[in-house]
Amino acid sequence: MNEILTSLAAPNLLAAMDANFVEEMACFGRKLPGAQLCGDEELLWFFTGSLGYNGVLHTHLHSDAPYVIHAKIEMILDYFKQRHSKIGWFVGPSTYPPQLASYLRMHGLSYQRTNVGMALAIAQMHEITTPTDLHISEVEDEAQLRIWRDTSQQGWESSENAVQAYYETYLYSGFGAESIWHHYIGWQQGKAVAVTSLLLHAGVAGIYGVASIPAARRQGIGIAMTCHALRSARTLGYHIAMLSPTAMGRRIYERIGFQETCKFDFYTWSPENEQVH
Repeated sequence: MNEILTSLAAPNLLAAMDANFVEEMACFGRKLPGAQLCGDEELLWFFTGSLGYNGVLHTHLHSDAPYVIHAKIEMILDYFKQRHSKIGWFVGPSTYPPQLASYLRMHGLSYQRTNVGMALAIAQMHEITTPTDLHISEVEDEAQLRIWRDTSQQGWESSENAVQAYYETYLYSGFGAESIWHHYIGWQQGKAVAVTSLLLHAGVAGIYGVASIPAARRQGIGIAMTCHALRSARTLGYHIAMLSPTAMGRRIYERIGFQETCKFDFYTWSPENEQVH
């Protein structure tokens, strides 16, 4: 799925969004040192160990026969049982069979949350006034990616290990010109205060990791970072952007023009909660 989508009415929009979300995490399994990315057309899963980024990213079985579904789920669980690993199972708009969630529950997986997928025709984005003293630059080398990492840790309010995993994944995936990944840093008075990332995949532009450090919030910087990524995507030939907001961030993205397009469910399983079925 490499064709660049030009309209929100494209029949493969949901599949493209699904694929972009999947690729964001598949990069961890593909590039993070010591990680694994496994699977085929029917199932794609990844394992990073103690980092906690483990699970099934894509399910599109060729059969909806119950014995096939049960066997595939057992295969996946056996893989992670051997590694004593908790997992997440992503159920998106392209998931097949459509009743997969009920089978996951039979095997002891628990519903965790639902995320919203939003999309925007970039040409229709709303221009919003943003701070005039904000300068945004693209990450072009490893030293700048380290600044992106440190700013992300403050903005995401995340652990050092978690942010380091993103840093290493992006470092080994490549970024900038000729890459599917582009990363941006927002600066005020010479200090890095905000970040965001852009993933060009499956014909759409995915926006990820928008965050400002605590001292720089409530100034419209997050909107400015998002709009900058949108303009960059348009310059690179993309017409449709997508993201999955937090509950707090949704209203911000609606101001730019993003609209809810789909929903994604997440199920989890842990060796400690294994049930007999």
